[in-house]
Amino acid sequence: MTADHSPATRTIRHDQRRSRGLLGRLRDRWSEHRRLEDHRRLEEDLRGLWREACTGVGLCQYIPMPTGVTIRTPRFGALRSRPGVAFSVELLPGGEPDDITAHADRLAHTLGGHGLRIEPLAGRWVRVMLLRHDPLRESFPLAAMTTSRADEPVLLGRTEDGTSLAHALADAAHLAVQGQNGAGKSAFTYGLLTQVCAAPDVLIGGSDITGLVLGRAWDDTTHRKWQVTGTKDLAAHAALLDTLAAEMDRRLDAMPPRQDKVRPTVQNPLVLVVLEEFPGLLRAAQAKDKKLAERITSTVLRLVSEGRKAAFRVLMLAQRFEANAVGGGYARDQFALRLSFRVPGESLVMLHGEDARKLGPTHANADPGIAYLSAPGHELVRLRAPYLGSYGEYCDRITRHGRRPDQTAEGWAA
Repeated sequence: MTADHSPATRTIRHDQRRSRGLLGRLRDRWSEHRRLEDHRRLEEDLRGLWREACTGVGLCQYIPMPTGVTIRTPRFGALRSRPGVAFSVELLPGGEPDDITAHADRLAHTLGGHGLRIEPLAGRWVRVMLLRHDPLRESFPLAAMTTSRADEPVLLGRTEDGTSLAHALADAAHLAVQGQNGAGKSAFTYGLLTQVCAAPDVLIGGSDITGLVLGRAWDDTTHRKWQVTGTKDLAAHAALLDTLAAEMDRRLDAMPPRQDKVRPTVQNPLVLVVLEEFPGLLRAAQAKDKKLAERITSTVLRLVSEGRKAAFRVLMLAQRFEANAVGGGYARDQFALRLSFRVPGESLVMLHGEDARKLGPTHANADPGIAYLSAPGHELVRLRAPYLGSYGEYCDRITRHGRRPDQTAEGWAA
């Protein structure tokens, strides 16, 4: 006989399994105890650091007492360490979540993180999430996607909390994009245009002195006849803009009764007027003929001030949106959706207002693809634009998806 089949041996092995199971449960309980102990210690450490940080930045109240002055800070509630590190905080009486947001960077550095994200909970309570590193540090690819209608949102980028921001061209907003060379504004534009180039109710026209954004990839598309590139014939840029303004006037004159805006259709498509390096176009025109420059400026002013009701949207790109470079302060004020890639601090303030001044020193050294965005219904938010890839990939997508003249009736564009 063998020992493996004896009753005594089976009993011993059964007892060993019971013993190992008991030891395993004890180890699990000990590990859980250690985790709870580590959680408790981390909570105590963070509570102390939070109080010190709030006092250091002045986010506190000084209350006179018979025994001295008591310092009151937003009360640390409970720690939640999975996933990530987050804790609840009770605001001071009369306080708002923005009070914490205003000091987020300094508070986060004291707590050993990169930044904070604040979410309202209930009443005076908020959740504070500690960001261990810059969530926009890594780029993300733009999927091969196209829209089928002008009112279908296109992806603009991803915010620090992982939210994807999108925008529909049919929304009444012109777009202003600024940034230094290599900061990402052209790459952002490539991604935007590839998403809308196939929509049957969108026509992409405009002026591009660089010949890259509206380059040769558009040659066989229905959009090409409404695009002018290069600097050899500056009068052609002015003529195209005049044609677009004339179509805008036709639409406004033909507006049906009891309506105050044109809804994009295949016959009357939304016209996205791309003005790549518009300040450069104005400088070139001024050097050749000041009247030509005035003509271009005047037409663009009409498009940005009157075009929204006629289903015209202007996408203007510039390295710096100073008033005298984009047709004046009035023209700049017409752009409701604004993105700033890496620019000097004053340029950020110029486009986004005084609230952006404190962000200037940091954003002046931002990585390519990082931008600040302001838009109706959105406070100034930091995002990373999706990365399309090389310029060749942009050309391939336009060639592959760009709407062809025989794909739909072009209405007025025929």
